[in-house]
Amino acid sequence: MSLIESKLSAMGLELPEHVAPAGSYLVGYKTGNLVFTSAVGPRTNDSNITGVMGLDSSEEDGYEAARRTCLRILSNVKSIIGDLDKITHVVKIFGMVQATPQFNDYAKIVNGCSDLLVELYGEAGKHARSSMGVIRNPFDGVISIDAIFEVTD
Repeated sequence: MSLIESKLSAMGLELPEHVAPAGSYLVGYKTGNLVFTSAVGPRTNDSNITGVMGLDSSEEDGYEAARRTCLRILSNVKSIIGDLDKITHVVKIFGMVQATPQFNDYAKIVNGCSDLLVELYGEAGKHARSSMGVIRNPFDGVISIDAIFEVTD
């Protein structure tokens, strides 16, 4: 078990089972020492966290959805590079929060992903970030996030 997966286990978390892409695309792509991930949400093979921020979802629900999405991103990265300990830096994440036009606390929701990455990787987990509100995410997920990681062979 990798150091990162040991940290997850100590936190009571685990990587979800890999979810196949819903279309003609890859879950991510490695080029040189960078891995670019496709956007994913909090969906697993048997559940999803759906809702609209500002309508029927609390900030706590959104934050938890972003943490769960982060685990899914890490699962996808592991499927590409084989070992999460090969991540040397989290470069950037981009979070898209399903929300009403009145909701404007996107950053608080995306913090669920950012905070987990910093818990796992320390200073190397600090990253550039964008967040925005959207009317709908795929599968009605409360959040959708893509990421860029620096990795080593």
